[in-house]
Amino acid sequence: MRTVIHRSRFVDYTPGNITAISFSHRSDNDKLTPSDLRVAIGRSNGDIEIWNPRNNWFQELVIPGGKDRSIEGLCWANVKGEPLRLFSIGGSTVITEWNLATGEPLKNYDCNAGVIWSIAMNESMNKIAVGCDNGTVVLIDISGGPGSLEHDTILMRQEARILTLAWNKDDYVIGGCSDGRIRVWNAMERNEAMGRLLHTMKVDKSKRESTLVWSVLYLPITNQIVSGDSTGSVKFWDFQYATLSSSFKPHGADVLCLTTDVTNTRVFTAGVDRKIFEFTRPSQSANSAGSAKMNEQNKWINSCNRLIHGNDVRALAGYQSKGADFLVSGGVEKAIVVSSITSFAEGNYRKMPLVEPFSKNVLINKAQRLVVMWHEATVKIWIIGEDVEQEKNYKLVCKLVLKDEQNISNCTLSPDGQVLVVCRNYTTKLFHLQPEDGKLHVTKLDNDLLNKTGTKLAKFIDNSRILFCTSDDELALLDLESDDDEKFSYIETSEVQTTKSGIKVPYINNINQLDITEKYAVLSRRCGIVDIVDLQTQTTRVLVRLTNFITALKINEKRNTVIVITADNKIYEFNLLANSDADNESSLLTTWSKNNTDNLPKQLVNSKEKCVGILYDQENENIVWFWGSTWISRLDLTVDLPVSTRKKQKKRGRDGLTITDESNFMNYEDEDNEDNDIDMVENIDLLRDNNKGLKPVAPLKGNLDRKVFFFSDKYRPILYCDFISNKELVVVERPPSMLETKSKAFHQPKLVF
Repeated sequence: MRTVIHRSRFVDYTPGNITAISFSHRSDNDKLTPSDLRVAIGRSNGDIEIWNPRNNWFQELVIPGGKDRSIEGLCWANVKGEPLRLFSIGGSTVITEWNLATGEPLKNYDCNAGVIWSIAMNESMNKIAVGCDNGTVVLIDISGGPGSLEHDTILMRQEARILTLAWNKDDYVIGGCSDGRIRVWNAMERNEAMGRLLHTMKVDKSKRESTLVWSVLYLPITNQIVSGDSTGSVKFWDFQYATLSSSFKPHGADVLCLTTDVTNTRVFTAGVDRKIFEFTRPSQSANSAGSAKMNEQNKWINSCNRLIHGNDVRALAGYQSKGADFLVSGGVEKAIVVSSITSFAEGNYRKMPLVEPFSKNVLINKAQRLVVMWHEATVKIWIIGEDVEQEKNYKLVCKLVLKDEQNISNCTLSPDGQVLVVCRNYTTKLFHLQPEDGKLHVTKLDNDLLNKTGTKLAKFIDNSRILFCTSDDELALLDLESDDDEKFSYIETSEVQTTKSGIKVPYINNINQLDITEKYAVLSRRCGIVDIVDLQTQTTRVLVRLTNFITALKINEKRNTVIVITADNKIYEFNLLANSDADNESSLLTTWSKNNTDNLPKQLVNSKEKCVGILYDQENENIVWFWGSTWISRLDLTVDLPVSTRKKQKKRGRDGLTITDESNFMNYEDEDNEDNDIDMVENIDLLRDNNKGLKPVAPLKGNLDRKVFFFSDKYRPILYCDFISNKELVVVERPPSMLETKSKAFHQPKLVF
């Protein structure tokens, strides 16, 4: 019997617009890429995503937003010996420092000076400047360490709101204002002129409305200010004399964001007209002399532009090192675009799918044939009919809008489809779902323990027992039908060794994946550790320590194995009961994994989109399905894949859009002597016995037998994928054409020949 695929597009999930992008480190061409390099992406619904640029980019963490919240600005503090610190602003008078380990605010600091419009970090990373709508620039001292935000000073106030800010080292603050002026304040400590306004520069007037200076950028090597305004103009100013050096009007509408490369020889501008422009100047030569030569080298040229976005570009950020060369952009189109700084004009670029479901927002219940989607504070439930020939065989049976201010982080449904658990960082809610007149009647179940417990993951063991992962990364078991349903049974997890990565990136040792059966639970941490939990004895042991981020895992109950996929798209299958006795280490990997992990089909290995889900056929446990945001695949684990004699490709990416060095240091003085981040408990290569007994065969002519391996990229982007019955597979899609966009894209004239 063939598998029926339901191509479901009724799930109306819409991610927020990208409003801010910030790299955790400053560019440095003289050093390798630090292993703790991260990118923060802020969205209009208040979500903050943390991405890792290694292995063709993957999302490590999502900090959920809340009701009426948005992220309008992000900045990092990266100080030696301290964990990475992330700060955000969003349409209020408050600046928030985030606890990356829990996803909760570490400190909310009220500036008491008006709604904050802009934020910038100084060079020493000990002060933050914020610009407010009442014309005030407030300096905040953060030198006290994580959670320490103290008022430093208020710079000389003026009437226009501060739309954008930039620092000149630690000494000057540059602001772009709503009256069409650029202002420079003195921020030198122990200086008589501290806080005073030094310079005011005025941009071109608009005939219809007042000009807004949306973005400013300081170039330390040329000692220049770059500004972008609402007339579409890009201007270069001499900082010392506060005079205009060059002026361009390349954009057809507002210039919203600017960034530069590490040598200050390239400046990138973007905005409402969707185009990204590149301005270049000759590089500074060591033997140049004379003012004429210097003026020539400070002369900027509008060298090229590219139209790679479908709507307004709201944010730009660049990063360069010995092994990295990134220009990251995003906006109303909602998709992240990664291109190259040095080869922007003709180089490759990668537009990521609108939805990258590393954190799932959908689940499927087989017993009641339900599809559940949660987004922000809303839960929607559809039922799918059994008549597969009917064109519209689905119906919305429940819409649940919660009053809590915080967005939902996760949901789970009992196997019988009657109890819904809604997880948040601060509270957990229970609801009873009862079919009634073709819809679901929802009743809230009171549980004081869950009401005051924040959770990020939850899985039903059966219809009454639930395993939670709390916001503090603890495992807790709760039986809803027991007399003691107001008390958790905590399960002690294995101790994780503290590493430099664990100190620098606070969430790296936290749990990110959880799968469960009646007997066992399997969990993974972001550092690559996989733990097995025996639910009967409530004991935990380490199954394996991998050196890569785990994007998906699944227990195959009938095969007694755990399937794990890492960020480099490698599939491992481990024996569930392995490693229980120390003398049997070689049995950790299954025979299939020993033979095939290093020999997977190129469609899987070369896919830039990670595998984020695993499922297997209930009638044939050897048929396993894998899916990513743009593809779906199937493997038969009873058959070995042919061993190819082709030379393996190097790890470095040819398009230059991922990190190409193998660095693993933390930008410390003793980087050369640093030990490895994670010591492998088992050497995976040795466990595979170097593929002994396998005879290489020539590559097969044509494709692999579809019964052994199937791969399709016709479904995209995929929100979720799972079986709704033994031979019915539901693929939840969210095509870009179906997304709701409030603002129309800027019209670009088309050439007609």
